[in-house]
Amino acid sequence: MAKENGRIINEGCGGFLNPLGHPEHFFSVETDLSRRKENRGMMSLSHCFEAEYMRNDIRIECQDLLDYWNKNKFPLDSPEVIDWIHQVLGYFKNCYKGKGDNPWNVKNLIIDPTNSLLVDDHAGVHHIRKYYPEYQPSENDFKQAHWGKK
Repeated sequence: MAKENGRIINEGCGGFLNPLGHPEHFFSVETDLSRRKENRGMMSLSHCFEAEYMRNDIRIECQDLLDYWNKNKFPLDSPEVIDWIHQVLGYFKNCYKGKGDNPWNVKNLIIDPTNSLLVDDHAGVHHIRKYYPEYQPSENDFKQAHWGKK
């Protein structure tokens, strides 16, 4: 069975919570190339890489962009990343891992304003660790958490 074709374009597709400089802010994959431009599909680089129905060459291109960022990303202790961390924690304020088959899906998250659940189950901490697996939140990170401009 033939795999679907796609091409990387200079247009972001989601990823607004991704770290500074992440390629998904700037690139995405356009699909359905035989259709008119206004009827074509679009997906993120990471989704394309995981999509086994996409052609392998485009999946490799996506992974190359993601790998390049990962090798050259800002260090965890840089001011830019610290500000991003505070924004992510603010965005996911009081949101914790839910139950069921997809516990990190937004519709399944538990809202707990008492913050009585485990910090490792915090949705913001989970998101940050996708990009910085070594991240260990501090009490100050949660005190400085905000969403939007300070």
